[in-house]
Amino acid sequence: MKNPSDYLDEVRENMRKIQAQGQVTPTENALFGMIDGLAGLQLSALERITRLEQRLVQTESGARSTAGAPR
Repeated sequence: MKNPSDYLDEVRENMRKIQAQGQVTPTENALFGMIDGLAGLQLSALERITRLEQRLVQTESGARSTAGAPR
């Protein structure tokens, strides 16, 4: 799977190509804006999930080390 940021870069690059043609209609511009916005939301969600996964690993790691400690 590609890095999520790569998808955003691809969308932005395609948008620049279309804009360079000088023939972007208001509808096309709105559609690309929505796509870029949705991609940004997806990236934000993936970043939050990654942080949660990291916290879970840290919590599990701490629980394992505490469980093995003598009382």
